[in-house]
Amino acid sequence: MAKPYYQAPFDFKRFFEKKELKKITLQESVSQFISIIITTYFEEYDFDENFGSEIWETDFDLLVNANVLKERIKKSLSEQIVTYEKRLGKINLTLNLQESVSEKSNKVRLKKYLNISITGVLLKTNEPYHFSGDYYLAPLSYK
Repeated sequence: MAKPYYQAPFDFKRFFEKKELKKITLQESVSQFISIIITTYFEEYDFDENFGSEIWETDFDLLVNANVLKERIKKSLSEQIVTYEKRLGKINLTLNLQESVSEKSNKVRLKKYLNISITGVLLKTNEPYHFSGDYYLAPLSYK
């Protein structure tokens, strides 16, 4: 029997009520875990201080050259995914640093965000894999 994958965050209410928990596909599980890697800062996870993302180290360092920033984050994320996401192979990571204008009320704000695109192969099924996510910088948040 194949191992089930569960949606995060875990629904403890359903668990304690002994109800069926939401199951997800292998592809969704890998995407969930990659998103956790991206949004975790180094030393946040007590059991492995090396788990996390370089994004947090550069989050407020927006004066650094954009290409240098992109390469630092790309190198770190690639290493983290290879190290921690063993279900994925032939990983190719693309980063685009972009800007977006937010016009809430009377204020116009320019925010930088990363578009992270990851392709690879799910090793268990040999299926192609694709992940795409947008993350605002300074402070890090989802788009």
